[in-house]
Amino acid sequence: MFNDFSYLSFFNIKAPPFSLVPDPSLFFPARAHLESIEVLSFALNQGSLISVLTGEPGLGKTQVILTLLSRLSKEIRPILIYNPALSPVEFFETLFRELSIDEETPSSLNKDFALKKLRNFFVASSTGAPKRCLLVIDEAQLLPIETLEELRLLSNLNEGKELFLQIFLVGQTGLAQKIKNPLLSPLRQRISVWEELRPLERDEIMPYLWFRIKQVSDVPNLILDKALEKSLYKWTKGIPRLINKLMDRTLFLAYTKQERYIKKGHLKEAKKTFSDLLLE
Repeated sequence: MFNDFSYLSFFNIKAPPFSLVPDPSLFFPARAHLESIEVLSFALNQGSLISVLTGEPGLGKTQVILTLLSRLSKEIRPILIYNPALSPVEFFETLFRELSIDEETPSSLNKDFALKKLRNFFVASSTGAPKRCLLVIDEAQLLPIETLEELRLLSNLNEGKELFLQIFLVGQTGLAQKIKNPLLSPLRQRISVWEELRPLERDEIMPYLWFRIKQVSDVPNLILDKALEKSLYKWTKGIPRLINKLMDRTLFLAYTKQERYIKKGHLKEAKKTFSDLLLE
């Protein structure tokens, strides 16, 4: 059967090492990413109501979150929302579906009804396992202002020593500008952790490449020239998604030449196949 990635077998690689799809099994423990996981784990354990992770596109924010979720205690139930461009009513409907809460009709989901229903659900669930929920909203910069305000009301469902719900907002740097809106001052006061994800550092580039290759191959049949490091860092500024795009194309071009020694020339040729717009 034809396989779009069959060229990788030339290097004795079983699956794409530089896939753009976030995968916890390919999580590289870069210093910045480990730090973000540590800070967000601390936020969870310390009972932070709302925590924020921001960063430029392609840095691996979703990868960080998925890796953290894969390590969650059974005491915590994750709820993931990937399309947050939702009105308040749509947001509550989505939350109800994710929690498998029976709703009556969309028109009945007014704010008071939704909050009471959620409060009753959390109280009833707190005696079993998991005991609390972690609401993760990816691409949170897309949340409308009025829906962001609903998150403040959701955080109010926690009372006294009872912690029912914690919230992670994950988004691009535009999220910070949105949360600065004067209307969201009460929401900002509930944010106790704000982590900014950084790119890979130059000395992490080569370990990153080999880590991902060795995750999908027991004995990879290729050599990576050390000279790749300088050019990759210069052209990608340490952004993992851009590294992946360039390296995947580089491997393909080396395959077309039937060469297993991956040199700067292969990388340079791969870069020329992308417009500058696709490497920003």
